[in-house]
Amino acid sequence: MRILLTTDTVGGVWDHTATLAHELSGGGHEVLVAMVGEPTAGSLAALPDGVQSVSRAYKLEWMPDSGADVDAAGRWLRALADAWEADVVHLNQMCYAAAGFAAPTVTAVHSDVLSWFREVKGHDAPPDDWAGYARRVRAGLHASDAVVAPSRYQALLTERHYGRRVDHVIHNGLPYSAEPPASGDARTVVLTAGRAWDEAKGVRVLDDALALLGADAPDAHLLGETAAPGRGEIALRHLQGHGRQARAEVDDWMRRAALYVAPSLYEPFGLAPLEAALSGCALVLSEIGSLRELWDGCAAFFPRGDAAALAETLRGLSGDPAERARLAGAARTRALRRYAAPWMCASYTALYGTLVDTRTGRRARSIVAA
Repeated sequence: MRILLTTDTVGGVWDHTATLAHELSGGGHEVLVAMVGEPTAGSLAALPDGVQSVSRAYKLEWMPDSGADVDAAGRWLRALADAWEADVVHLNQMCYAAAGFAAPTVTAVHSDVLSWFREVKGHDAPPDDWAGYARRVRAGLHASDAVVAPSRYQALLTERHYGRRVDHVIHNGLPYSAEPPASGDARTVVLTAGRAWDEAKGVRVLDDALALLGADAPDAHLLGETAAPGRGEIALRHLQGHGRQARAEVDDWMRRAALYVAPSLYEPFGLAPLEAALSGCALVLSEIGSLRELWDGCAAFFPRGDAAALAETLRGLSGDPAERARLAGAARTRALRRYAAPWMCASYTALYGTLVDTRTGRRARSIVAA
């Protein structure tokens, strides 16, 4: 099959796209990656040989004053899909299916603003600011041949906010090494990763928990930006921040960490906990729908936003290497069995095939009827 994959160039959507492109290309499919935004040299280097890529510097759907750019990007992608003769268009942004593609469209919901506001702030997104966004997303989802979410949790939120039922839950996946991780005795670091300025990541909860532990606080590190674009930097008292790290540095930190903490308030899936699990970390996770759904039985959970409960969990696990090792082993086993890249690719490939067969059958019947 010839598959057009759209992506943006920041965060987890890019990582998801690069992983899927690797797997699809390795399976003999032709892949064209269409990037909305400015790719870095490092991003382009992450794509395998044989995968084509193009880019246009349009604003993304959640950015201020992005309506004209979203429409222009949709027209560009539609023309690109036609010229390349794509069999399937896999959209990793939610608006573009409304552009009207000849090929069947799969729209993957990785995150959304209306869910973010409800889950993080506890109230709806202000309509004066987000009505246009909501309208464009709703149109894109309803125009899609198939809508996919990475968890049942995000599927329910999508239907609640946009009135479009999610057709398939396909878990995200990552590549993995068959080589076993380092032994637990050599691992001492507590780690978290993500954009600290994004309230959804809950990084302040971890920083507050470390403050409560005082002299007993473990050596804890943050990988990710602490300064929001166009805004100030958040102050962290106890977490040691290292900014955004290259892939090799992230992998090295994951291999050194004993505990990975995800204090998230909203997380549609969470690639960073999956990376940590594959690297042999024990997981300490906020009690939210997606993380409980994905890691129930193989992680330590604490009530969302409760710094005191997180502090006690860290205190207990810091002094219990046997429990850390048990949790780490359970999380890695879960990751290998459910969230490895080949499983994700197989699910998407099966979906693509079904859509192509359905669309081909419709065309054949139309020709006969004519």
